[in-house]
Amino acid sequence: MKETYISYKKIASELDLKPGDIIYLSSDILALAWTAGQNGESFEAEELIDSFQRQITEKGTLIIPSFHFNFSNKGSYDYRNTPSSSGALGNAALKREDFRRTRHPMHSFCVWGKGQEILCAMENLNSFGADSPFAWMRENHAIQVMLGTDYQRSMTFVHYVEYMADVPYRFSKEFTGTYTEESGRKLQRTYQYPARKLELGSVEKFNRIGRKLEEQGAAESCEINGILVKKVLLAESYPIIYEDAKYNMCRNLYDFNRERELIWK
Repeated sequence: MKETYISYKKIASELDLKPGDIIYLSSDILALAWTAGQNGESFEAEELIDSFQRQITEKGTLIIPSFHFNFSNKGSYDYRNTPSSSGALGNAALKREDFRRTRHPMHSFCVWGKGQEILCAMENLNSFGADSPFAWMRENHAIQVMLGTDYQRSMTFVHYVEYMADVPYRFSKEFTGTYTEESGRKLQRTYQYPARKLELGSVEKFNRIGRKLEEQGAAESCEINGILVKKVLLAESYPIIYEDAKYNMCRNLYDFNRERELIWK
């Protein structure tokens, strides 16, 4: 390996993470794997997960997204067998016995550590409600770590803030389908998601708000092995994002196909 290369197994120790931290881990493991290979190291997603567990210890909580939208698109979800569509790291976590999955069929997380029991017992019907994992992460000062990705691709937390701010370009939409529980029992269930009003042509511009977060000390950015790494303090980020969503017509969050004043009238 090149002398300047930092093993992906040591990235967690480079980020000033402490025992007891709550980490929401987003990643592009293709970038990590490619860089590891270029430096003579074989990449294993399991090892990356293990390294974060060692860093925060069992006093902490590791949260990995395992989102999937088959329930909203096709009307079915299997708690045990529906894979993650939000990255390969989620699928790696789904295969591990030390992780458990939260219950919402569209926005689920794989969870390890101290917060596992409370998060996996949640029965939130709305992806982004006040009783959701996103709210819990805000209330408990979680840190989102982005490896090889950015705000545009990974800042799903913004949608929770939008819901709290009651933005006018979304509406609550219900989806009903067949939900296969962990036990294998099949039930008809209805869940909610704040859908966009498509006629407004909203286009996400989350890197704008990301720059604001960094300017105001709620996030920081660096590169490790040429890979972009970001740390976002979710509790500190919330009021900054909320201010933009509620009082600034989302100028740092979205572009629209019509004048903002017509949307917020």
